[in-house]
Amino acid sequence: MYFKIGGMVGAIAILLNNGSAFAENAQRYITVGHDKLGNSVALDTETIKGTTYKLYGMYGDGIFETTFDASCKESRLFRNRIAIYGSEGQLLQEDREKGEIPFVTNSSPGKGMQIVCQKIGADGW
Repeated sequence: MYFKIGGMVGAIAILLNNGSAFAENAQRYITVGHDKLGNSVALDTETIKGTTYKLYGMYGDGIFETTFDASCKESRLFRNRIAIYGSEGQLLQEDREKGEIPFVTNSSPGKGMQIVCQKIGADGW
């Protein structure tokens, strides 16, 4: 698992840093916003399971991974987990505290939620 995550960190970092990656990664990761430093925040379309999805962004030399659950019909959003990985893919920090966050349509989590809800065909999306 260490090597798998390490490769994933590298592919995500390339994509987030300069917006280019292999064609398969460019289709897998959809940019849904930017952080305060201008780095891209991307939705991982391959990890969408129902209304659960992951966003990735740069964090120092590594990446952060945030997992969300969406309640599409109620326009509610829940954060499940934040993980920070180093440049080699090692887990540096993890926060599994769950809780509701405000749904803001033009935020990265909000845009990710809209894509997920449209994908599953939820009413109102």
